[in-house]
Amino acid sequence: MTRTVSSITDFFKSVRLTVVVLLLLAGTSILGTVIPQNKHAADYIQTFGEPIYRLMHILDLTDMYSSWWFILLIITLTLNIIVCTVSRFRSTMKQAFGTGFKGFSSLPLQGQATLENTPEDLEAPVKKALSSKFSSIRELSTQDGFALEAEKGRWTRIGADIVHAGILLLLAGALVGSIFGFDGFVNVPEGETVSTITLRNTNEKKPLDFSVRCNSFSLSHYDSGSVKEYRSSLTIIEDGKEVLTRDIIVNDPLTYKGITFYQASYGSMGAKDFTIRFTEKATGKEMTKPIAIGESIPFGNGKAFTFDRYDSDFAFNGRSVGEAVVGTLTEEGKAPEEVVLLTRFSNYDKMRKGSWILSVAGHEHAYYTGLQVTRDPGVALVYLGFLLMIGGCTVAFFMGHKKIRIEVASSGTGSTVTISGSAGKSKWWMKRYADHVLSVAKNAR
Repeated sequence: MTRTVSSITDFFKSVRLTVVVLLLLAGTSILGTVIPQNKHAADYIQTFGEPIYRLMHILDLTDMYSSWWFILLIITLTLNIIVCTVSRFRSTMKQAFGTGFKGFSSLPLQGQATLENTPEDLEAPVKKALSSKFSSIRELSTQDGFALEAEKGRWTRIGADIVHAGILLLLAGALVGSIFGFDGFVNVPEGETVSTITLRNTNEKKPLDFSVRCNSFSLSHYDSGSVKEYRSSLTIIEDGKEVLTRDIIVNDPLTYKGITFYQASYGSMGAKDFTIRFTEKATGKEMTKPIAIGESIPFGNGKAFTFDRYDSDFAFNGRSVGEAVVGTLTEEGKAPEEVVLLTRFSNYDKMRKGSWILSVAGHEHAYYTGLQVTRDPGVALVYLGFLLMIGGCTVAFFMGHKKIRIEVASSGTGSTVTISGSAGKSKWWMKRYADHVLSVAKNAR
């Protein structure tokens, strides 16, 4: 039993296992970039073909970050880090926070000088110089003088463990988000309210605990005509009450109860609120009247215009000329005549050469807003993990354990000052500090 436990422990604390799992995770990330995730089946079939799509679906390559094998990789890496950390935790804590001065007899030499001052003259200034950088100091009496030993930063030995803790929190956040979070979408027409979304990975409908209403949708354009910004005004409704209203744009989402709504897309649902202008050619007299599809408006002497349909992309002589109102002009004693009114060209009806010129005076578009809806309950753990990793790396790479020993021994009528020490990641600092202490000793009076 003991041998089995030992074998399992040796397996999970293996550096080789760490390297293999990290390489697999790196390969997964590359694969997840090459293969778009959580798309519709039709998109994959069109891009890769049906046989390859079926294989990708079986292997969960279309939603790999929620797949069982990706979660297994995360769990394996987590166990690997935990076992490695626990196996060395006791010795690390003892080295970082244990009591007693150890290892000062084998420190590398940093500087030495022979001075005219006696050890008694040097004791106070050297100790003062040492206490300016070290708080933990031990004084020893030697056969022909004294020695001072000091250290600081023993706790920095846990830098790697802080990094490990950060990685564990990051992995825990990823697992929590993968298991308990979701990613979906919903299209909300202006003025309408929804309380369910569609999950990307399964296309299943997921009800929300509240409703979302799109109050309005607006577009702004550059001078070139390209879209500059699209904005949705959303209202959260819970238990029949409006609890939150705000506008969202790309990269400025709305979050409520841990669920975030991103402005992802939009689309037109057609035009609305049309107004037709009637201009009498002979007198220049004008009148405007609102009209709806299927409605007829009388004008002039026995004339009437009927709004038959709206065409969002009307073609004239094989070329697209944009939006158009297509209707029928009727007049007593004459056959009905089809009339096309282009929204971009108000004088288009002049080519008909009638006594009245018709044009579109104005109209509005009805839009829907496309929202990406996500919930990731592990995001706080991920952020905390990143902070711990940054802090741990700072400790591990830029801070370190510093130890110094200053020995002052009688030498004829003067003294010999010998300084040895180590500073981990800052060897240059120890050499410079040793020179500073020697300079203080030389100038002592």
